[in-house]
Amino acid sequence: MGSQKNFTLPMLTAEEAWELFQETIGEPLDADPDLCDIAKALTNECGGLPYSVVTIGKALQNNKSKYEWANALQQLKAHEIPPQAYYSSIKLCYERLENDELKSCFLLCCLFPQGYDIPIDYLVRYAWGQGIISDRFDSVEAARMRVHFLVVKLKRRFLLLDSSKEGCTKMHGVVHGVAISIASQDMDVFMVQDQAGYRSWQINPPCKQYTTVSLNDVHIDDPIVTGLGYQELKLLQLKNSEVSESALESMLKGMKLQVLSFIHTCLTSIRVLLRHLRTLSLDDCTLGDISSVGKLENLEILSFARSNIKVLPREVADLQQLRLLDTTDCSYLKEIPHGILSRLSKLEELYMTRSFNKWEPAEEVDQSKEGEIRMASLAEVLSLPSKNLTVLAIDIPDFKLLPEDEVLLEKETTRFHISICKPNTFPMPQPLDYGFKNTVKLAGDAKEFMQNGDIRFLLKYSRALYFRETKNLNCVLNDQVSFEGLEALSIQNSKHGTESLISDRTGETAFLQLKSLELNGISDLLAICHGQLQNQSFGNLISLQISCCSELRYAFPVSIARNLVQLQSLVVYLCDKMQEIVSNEGMEDEIDASSKVAFPNLTELNLSGVSNLVSFYIANQPCSSKPERLGRQIKEMKLAGPLLRNQKYYFHQIAFPG
Repeated sequence: MGSQKNFTLPMLTAEEAWELFQETIGEPLDADPDLCDIAKALTNECGGLPYSVVTIGKALQNNKSKYEWANALQQLKAHEIPPQAYYSSIKLCYERLENDELKSCFLLCCLFPQGYDIPIDYLVRYAWGQGIISDRFDSVEAARMRVHFLVVKLKRRFLLLDSSKEGCTKMHGVVHGVAISIASQDMDVFMVQDQAGYRSWQINPPCKQYTTVSLNDVHIDDPIVTGLGYQELKLLQLKNSEVSESALESMLKGMKLQVLSFIHTCLTSIRVLLRHLRTLSLDDCTLGDISSVGKLENLEILSFARSNIKVLPREVADLQQLRLLDTTDCSYLKEIPHGILSRLSKLEELYMTRSFNKWEPAEEVDQSKEGEIRMASLAEVLSLPSKNLTVLAIDIPDFKLLPEDEVLLEKETTRFHISICKPNTFPMPQPLDYGFKNTVKLAGDAKEFMQNGDIRFLLKYSRALYFRETKNLNCVLNDQVSFEGLEALSIQNSKHGTESLISDRTGETAFLQLKSLELNGISDLLAICHGQLQNQSFGNLISLQISCCSELRYAFPVSIARNLVQLQSLVVYLCDKMQEIVSNEGMEDEIDASSKVAFPNLTELNLSGVSNLVSFYIANQPCSSKPERLGRQIKEMKLAGPLLRNQKYYFHQIAFPG
């Protein structure tokens, strides 16, 4: 629920449950005796379970009619499935969801195991394939925005929870059980079986016309009735399972599936013609011959993410309805034959991060000999209709591969995640969040790549910038390229031409939207900024990490420090020459030394390996104080908020939380 630490909540007393209910509703109810009596009866039905109290409160907070609440009370009392309080309250909240989209999104989440980090983009792709949202939106990106909106609404009702993984959500174990019960028992449309232990699973013709089936940790190799009799089946998901080729062919024959998803599954081939299939997901799979995918004439979403695919089948070019192609983290993918990508005229989203990067130079494609296998070129990506392309995530090993006479992106509305550097330049990051903001990763000589118009375009519209092993970075940072929208900046192992982050911009506003700044291993960095910037500069910075900057004598000037009212985390380590964190160097006549520098939101301060540190802010030391190194005290010290107030000498005139 947004807390920084999880606590176990015991059963509530009647009084505590009543207080929690009123707090959830948002106002006291004593003024209306009738409504108050019904509300107390509602909380009593929750059996002291905090989750039920909050869930019911959220479901009823926007409608304070006593008749509505009385009806809700009757519904709660009518259910007898244990545990009654949880089941009835969660089902009530489900039934009060405003529309079928919300209900469908909620039920899709129960396809995954209890406690699973559910990728929201799976929900997008499943919902699109089933027509839950695709009929209302003309692009996958628009549908994605809608699904994220639905997930937020479900979180507000506590039907879904936050996940520690980017781009994911979670479902509480109790809610998961109730969701399966609602879908399978009450609606007769879902079958979710988790065999936890990888057991052989025998499928018999169903007695119910399921629309959705999810099988986790099962083994299927027995003869199966053709089509399983599932005439209404629209979605089939197999996770962590094993299915023989003959069983798969028999199982799928005659089905009218719209969504077929295999996750962590071994597949030798897929030979069944599924004319109605719109979404095919083969994520994390061990794959054999998959050339038959080219016959799926209505396929719109195709994902091989994290699979062992080595060659993209030429038959993929026949998928004229394809809107999304995903080969993210397919590290074995070395061949994409020339001519496939350029034929996907309806493609809206192309994901190839940490995947294929052996782009063939355009001139070599033109000069290739007959019969010679040619690889895809960036010119093919550029040939995709710009009016359709809304998301592009690719890796380019050398910026010189970018065609000189064409532009990579023609419109600023296209979302992008582009790395322009040699493979393995950047350490392996977290799995790709498909809701990423515009991101660029660069390495090399900035003097060279700043001559390229595509790179200048990408820098201008980036929201996250990562530089590693980059020379002459001042050419970027002091260029006229606007960084007004930049939210994250990371510079690592830059060895030449990065004396300052900002120079010669006195009186200007810089990095207004920046939230995260990481400076690591910049051997010639002398200062973050030269000159006094406008008050708004760095005003939204939340996290600052500085490490292994051997020439840096202070973290930031006082002109910047005064703007850091949003700063929550400050980490400085292995900066041997650093003497102070805040400095008024060069601004002694402009800065009032008696005023404080405040960090009202700071929750983490980590100073480590700064053996020459004299003070946090030397200019504000008491006159009687004698400067001395803090090496022994701070060399390995991690300081938390309550400790800061006791460091009177070192933190004089610095205001921290509390």
